[in-house]
Amino acid sequence: MIDFAVIPTALLFIAEAIPNTLFMAFVSLFFGILLGSVIALIRIRSKNVIVNGFITVFISFFRGVPSIVQLFIVYYSLPYLLAPLFTSILGHTVKPFDVSPYWTVYTTFILYNTVYQSENLRGALRSVDHGQYEAAVAMGMTPFCAFTRIVLPQAFVVAMPAFFTYYLKTIKLLALVFTVKVVDMFAKADIFSALYNRRTEPYIADAIAYWAVAILLTLFFNWWEKRLRSKGF
Repeated sequence: MIDFAVIPTALLFIAEAIPNTLFMAFVSLFFGILLGSVIALIRIRSKNVIVNGFITVFISFFRGVPSIVQLFIVYYSLPYLLAPLFTSILGHTVKPFDVSPYWTVYTTFILYNTVYQSENLRGALRSVDHGQYEAAVAMGMTPFCAFTRIVLPQAFVVAMPAFFTYYLKTIKLLALVFTVKVVDMFAKADIFSALYNRRTEPYIADAIAYWAVAILLTLFFNWWEKRLRSKGF
């Protein structure tokens, strides 16, 4: 029998993890956009078959393999790569199990966002009329300035809705991180369930928390997008 009186208590317990979840999603998306921009530019401008082939395989892998599998691959391999590096930097022995699981989370979801944002940004960059870039260069602007001041701001506005979509998607995907001992909103619901021996109420509360976060962020994103479009960037 569901005890609805437990749900508000569970909701407050879960809410403690909202800032951490939002921060992990933001960092993952932010660096994903940065790295995705580099990959998008390489794919647009590079004629190197080997480089383009490698990027194509990289994108295909991350789009075709479930995120939970990617997370476990990183979890069981990255600490063994980082431990010797941290040992040499810190000057004392760092063992693989000493490496924070947050390294696994950020690495996995930054790569995830890099793949999808590279495709998003590639399409956005191509949507900007190339004639504007050529006109700016012809008027004396350097290619770099023409790109950063003319092309990139317009492409950014075009790509903005997808940024928002993938931020929300990353928040939901982070529900997987409890499997590598990182506490997010879903992990807090799991902890509440174990502590108070309740099986349904904490997950109802968790669903409400995710829903509320999605609604608030959607309202904020819609407002921000309209503001950017009205100002031209």
